[in-house]
Amino acid sequence: MKIAAYNLFPSILGNIKNWYSHVERVKELGFTWIYINPITYSGFSGSLYAVKDYYAYNEMFFTNQKSAEKEIKEFLSFCAKNKMNVMMDLVINHSSKDSILTEKHKNWYKLDEEGELKSPGAWDNGVFVEWGDLASFDNEESEDLEGLWDYWNKLIKYNLELGFSGFRCDAAYKVTPKLWDELIKNAKKINKDVIFFAETLGCPIEDTIALSEVGFDYVASSAKWWDFEGDWFLPQYNEIIKYTKQVAFPENHDTERSIKESNGNIWHVKQNAFFTALISDMWMITSGFEYGFNNRCNVVGGNESDYEDINYDLSEYIKKLIKYFEQSDILKSSGIIEPINIIEEDYDEKKELDSQNNQNEKLENKIKSPFKLFYKYSQDEKEKCLIIVNTSEKIEYFTYDQKLNIKEDISFERKIKSINKDLESIEFLAFEIKVFNVEE
Repeated sequence: MKIAAYNLFPSILGNIKNWYSHVERVKELGFTWIYINPITYSGFSGSLYAVKDYYAYNEMFFTNQKSAEKEIKEFLSFCAKNKMNVMMDLVINHSSKDSILTEKHKNWYKLDEEGELKSPGAWDNGVFVEWGDLASFDNEESEDLEGLWDYWNKLIKYNLELGFSGFRCDAAYKVTPKLWDELIKNAKKINKDVIFFAETLGCPIEDTIALSEVGFDYVASSAKWWDFEGDWFLPQYNEIIKYTKQVAFPENHDTERSIKESNGNIWHVKQNAFFTALISDMWMITSGFEYGFNNRCNVVGGNESDYEDINYDLSEYIKKLIKYFEQSDILKSSGIIEPINIIEEDYDEKKELDSQNNQNEKLENKIKSPFKLFYKYSQDEKEKCLIIVNTSEKIEYFTYDQKLNIKEDISFERKIKSINKDLESIEFLAFEIKVFNVEE
């Protein structure tokens, strides 16, 4: 069964009392999970992901420090009564450099040759960018590995007792799988239904597979970055589904907003939404996606003033989309996706050349078809459907080929009532994706 999750980004909502109305709203849309970014006490940088104290809370979200735990329990109880599960962010690869743990347990961290705390970082266009507000835990070779691992086990147990039902594990691939194996097994002894979601974006596929083998229920999908052209995505997707389930999204708290990436084209936003839902076992959107928010989420210094006016409202579209995927055995779970290599129709286009010799000179160019075709299989591979994607920003007409054995149009919108031998072409709106049942 496909799961729909809503990333309730806390900074733009402010105090926890403001979260309740959003729970009711997203439940009405069909979401059954909520994911919340870190709400723990932050270090000097103010980043949500720079945790200073794992057992204290960011006062931006609560009445005060003393009441925070009680307010969290009440909120999680409210979600449970509304049949909404809540997933929290678990950040154990690093802490804030001024964490209370760096003073009490410096030997839990990676240290440089001078005995100073090491910061994590990443390569960006050949340049290593260090995140100086963070300190990396040594979860593999610490002198006090037993004490460090025990700390993480107790932290997970504590949050399960608060009422959380899942963990989105930040930079999971940077933490040894041996630790995850222990943490996940111990957590599932407490709550057999708890889920673990590994944030694996940008890591080698071997690392993703290693995490799935130690018990992660979900890993992150790169679907939002695929342009239907590159040959990297489908082999990656088809390999991963052998091991675990995937979470896909049209945008998240680390990316630009979908409407901005689409240059304001709502049809492209809808294509992103549909395809990421199609490709995933858990589909997730971030606060504001449904309303066309333009500004990316701010994990450092974000606040309620970042909540934007409604640009457009996709709520009804999303509600229908979630219901649409629930009703199809092929579409509601991940299964092999196979590109169809057919002879593409050539499209003739006349283009005027601005030439010194002849400004009216015309050149006939051949351009590729804007259509991409795929078969999507059910998990048992006994059934399949045909996916046709219009990658163009304008209306296009697909020349119907009876060899495709289309039986029925089961598209989300604009279904063709009858597929027969007299059908010559199929109209596609800009960036439209259509789905068809096919004869075996």
